[in-house]
Amino acid sequence: MCITCEHMLYEEHRDAEAGPFEPCPQCGKFRSNEGQPCYHCFSIGNTIDECPECLGKPWSEEFLSVKAEIESDSPTSVQ
Repeated sequence: MCITCEHMLYEEHRDAEAGPFEPCPQCGKFRSNEGQPCYHCFSIGNTIDECPECLGKPWSEEFLSVKAEIESDSPTSVQ
């Protein structure tokens, strides 16, 4: 799976943990996409085979590496 898809799935899990949201009309587990099915419902079985987190598997090393690199970059403040 590409890291863009992995990122989308990862973010849906974090959004679901963050608090109240308008649920997906198909599964009800994740935030809807403006009233349409969530990325999980749209992609799993169509463009990708599975979501690692839903199956209790780890995210890919490539995704985790890029995520760590992005998160370690501190934005410079403008004063």
